[in-house]
Amino acid sequence: MNKQLFILGFGLLISSNIALAQQDIHFSQFYASPMTINPASAGAFNGDLRGSLLYRNQWSSVSEPFTTMAASIDMPVLKKMKAGMFGLGLNFYKDDAGDSQFSTTKFSLALAYHLDMSGGKGKHFISVGFQGGSIQRSIGFGNLTFNDQWNGVDFDQNITTADQFSGSSVSALDVAAGIHWFYAPTDFSRYFGGISMYHLNSPNVAFNDEESALLKKYTFHFGAEIGKGSTTAAVTNNGFSVLPNIIYSVQGPNRYFNLGAEAKIRLKDNSKFTNYHNEMSIAIGPYLRFGDAAYIVTRFNWQGISLGISYDFNLSDLSDATNGNGGYEVLLGYFGNFGANPSRGHSVRFK
Repeated sequence: MNKQLFILGFGLLISSNIALAQQDIHFSQFYASPMTINPASAGAFNGDLRGSLLYRNQWSSVSEPFTTMAASIDMPVLKKMKAGMFGLGLNFYKDDAGDSQFSTTKFSLALAYHLDMSGGKGKHFISVGFQGGSIQRSIGFGNLTFNDQWNGVDFDQNITTADQFSGSSVSALDVAAGIHWFYAPTDFSRYFGGISMYHLNSPNVAFNDEESALLKKYTFHFGAEIGKGSTTAAVTNNGFSVLPNIIYSVQGPNRYFNLGAEAKIRLKDNSKFTNYHNEMSIAIGPYLRFGDAAYIVTRFNWQGISLGISYDFNLSDLSDATNGNGGYEVLLGYFGNFGANPSRGHSVRFK
């Protein structure tokens, strides 16, 4: 009975246009979906192509599972510019919320400019980026019941209710902007972070004729790879690295604060002649999403392909309804560097 009440209450909360229901999606492996964090990160990486697929499944013990999937691809362009370069990115995500079939779908295009602060050495960049696209929301009433549909015995969905909306789908233009910083002082260390604001134009996402502007979201994020190693004429051995990550977002009354770190161990040396294409490494570490969950991330990297897995252990009051069950998340990522040659070599820098 408690689970049924929870499902009903949560479905009603999601389907209403109140501030608490407007929190954007988030991933445990948030660093793997850069354009949902900051559009200025488009193309801000070492290589020619970056792609990621993320799938998240949670709360299956409460109701129909809440699932979120995201896909992105981005690349640097005009890399031979003396003062910097541009970055382009495409991003997509779809979030489905349980029994209410409350769905959010977003397609967006990001454009960023990366100003080289290192005089053409490609190790220190300040970036600005913009993102625009379409956001669509829809809801299905088939599994939802409302107070005025109670006939004294059970809920009769044939009864018209004032709580239902005139429409079941809405779409709007959505705009974001951000600033990004990247610094790689050595071949074994890099630091990056930024600030961003999403929903700059406050798109209207109401299902009826009333105005319901999507709340602006402000995000701060920081990450790094801090390592040591040695370099010879042909081989770079990174050995061991620490990868800290932190993100903090504010969206109306909602707060999202997540931090953690991974230890990365290189299992195979990196040849400059293959431009890191034979890299093999594994990373593992704990993370904490304050007020919500703790989780462990494990990542395996091989020849530019990354596989990441995480599992959330619920720490909030919701654990009573979920019987302590959390949610799992899977990442499939790819880094491509198509200009590999012995003279070019490779480092953690952009160029």
